[in-house]
Order: sequence, then C-alpha cells, then structure tokens
Amino acid sequence: MEPLLGFTEPPANDVVLDQSHSFKLVPWISWDEWDFVRISLFSSSPPSVASALQRITAWRSRGCLPVVVEVTASIVEIQQKDPFFRHDLPGEAVDSEEMLAMLYCMAIMRLVNGVIEKTRKKTEVSIAEAAGAIGIPRMLIDIRHEGSHRDLPSLHLVRLASMKALDWLKEYYWEPQKNAIPNEADVISNARVEIKHRLYELASCLRAKCGLRSGSSLVKGKRFKHLECLHGPNKFLSLMAMKHTNSKSSVSKKQVNKLLKNVRRLYSSFSGEVVDVLLELLLKAMDLSNMVELCENQETSHRSETTPTVFNAWKPVVIKLFKKEPELLWSLLKAVLIKIETKGGNNNEIGR
Repeated sequence: MEPLLGFTEPPANDVVLDQSHSFKLVPWISWDEWDFVRISLFSSSPPSVASALQRITAWRSRGCLPVVVEVTASIVEIQQKDPFFRHDLPGEAVDSEEMLAMLYCMAIMRLVNGVIEKTRKKTEVSIAEAAGAIGIPRMLIDIRHEGSHRDLPSLHLVRLASMKALDWLKEYYWEPQKNAIPNEADVISNARVEIKHRLYELASCLRAKCGLRSGSSLVKGKRFKHLECLHGPNKFLSLMAMKHTNSKSSVSKKQVNKLLKNVRRLYSSFSGEVVDVLLELLLKAMDLSNMVELCENQETSHRSETTPTVFNAWKPVVIKLFKKEPELLWSLLKAVLIKIETKGGNNNEIGR
C-alpha cells in the first residue's frame, strides 16, 4: 500500500484481466454490429435479413469470418430464395427445385466439414462421435454422406435439414456468444479498476526512481507523525506507510517503460476513463496534502517536506504520459475545467 499517493492499491486479484480466454481476429467492428446482424439475420422481415446478409458479405471480404457465421448466412440466403419460406417471391425469381436442393446440400456439407471435421482431426474420432459430442443432428451427417457419395437428397428433406441446422447453429454459436458478450457497465467498471492499479504502479515506480523522499531523520520523524495523524490509532497502517516511504527500490528503465505501455494500452481503449481516474487520484492526493498540512499546523509553525511530496508523487506520471500521449494533458485540463464549471454551477444554485 502507498497512502502518500492518494490511492490505496487494490489487491492483485481485483484487477480483472481474464487470461483464460484467447483473442481471435474477427471481421466485425464491435459487438453491437455483431448483435445487429444476429437480430436481423433471424428476423421475419426480408429487408432486415437482406441488411444482415449484406453486412456478412462485407465481413467475408475482410477474411477471418467464422465458419458458423458463414454457414448461417448461406442457409438463410438460400431460404430467402425458396418459395416455401418466401411466399412473396415472383415466379421468375424462383430457382428450380433441383437447384435449391443442391444449394441446401452444399451449405449443409460446408457446415459438417467446417465444424465437425475440424474437431475430428484433432481428436481422431469418427464423424458420428464428433457430431454427438457437439450435439449436431444426425440428419445433417446423413445428408452430407448422401450428397457426397450417392444421389442428391430430396428438396423436402434438405429444407427440413436447413431448419434443424439453423436451430443447432443458434444453440451452438449465436446464443452462447450473445450471452458471453460482457455488459458495457461491467467492462467500464473492470477497466477503471485496472486503470487505478496501473497508474498506482507507475506512480510508485517513478517515485522510487526519481527519489521523491528525504534522507533527513527529522523529516522522517515528522512524516511518521503526519501519517499517524492521517491513519488515526491504526499503528499497522502507519508502519506500513512508513515502510514504503523509506524503501529504496531499484527501478530500471525497462520496468518504467513496461508500466507506461500498460497505461497507454488502456488509454487507447478507455481514454475517457483514464482521464477521469487520473483526475480522481490527483484530487485525492491534493486532499491528502491538505490533511497533512492541517496536522502540521496543529503541531508546529514550521512546514516539513511532506506536503509537496504527497502531490508531487503524481507529477512524473503526468509528465511521462504527456510525452507519449500529448492529447491526454489537454483532455485532463478539459476535465478540470468541466469540474470547476460544475462546482461553480452548484454553488450558484445553493446561493439562490
């Protein structure tokens, strides 16, 4: 813990970094876009379905489109050409029954080959066993076999299979993926926890590197009294604060750069939250400085070096971040002005 920085470091396990999930490259810009496609794709409105299919076509051109998304789009697109599912189709726009049966059969073969065969190669099991492991309907396996080695299945059969395939795709991919999308409020909350943790680490590291501590025993003695004043009767917290104040850590440039990189990574995704949290920590440090000054005034008329140390501990952080991300300082100043204006407005309301 380092109370002099105006922030109590959260335990390491409070930093929400889900390392159990691997990252995959996907063609959609955001999960909002993905969810729009999911809703539109299974809509009963032909224009909505057409919009979703158009978006998936754009995804396909970018590459890295998951096979389950590609196959879902193929089956839905075929159904949109089938008068059994679209009663409003003009007669000249309808494909022959043989053509529709072939399209359905190819989509189902693509589904089986793309999903089951991949699993089978890894575990060296039969297609039936691989299908059973992920719950895919046996009908789809049989149609794949018939279409590959025997006569083309009937249109009635592949229509039924297409409906079963879509139901399975919803259960296997679309619904679980929808439920796995993190809530936006949770994402921001978790990001703020990590931002605080990373900023604290960077401030502590720079404080040790810059040597923002005094070697005077008199100052150390006063500093301990001030910490005691801040923490009250809890001697353990006071001693822990003194321990960190007097520590002589050896900090390398590599460590600082690594910590700075972590903060910049967060800033690239959560710029507003980084500015907000940094301002919050600076204000806490300022409040802590005022508390220390109050303790000093109660004890002696002579000022110690403690007060500037409290707030100055954050100066290297702001300077380092400004050098790497120049716009951060302007965003921070803008946030300060907004806070001043808000406070001034509240005071005017109270004065009326």
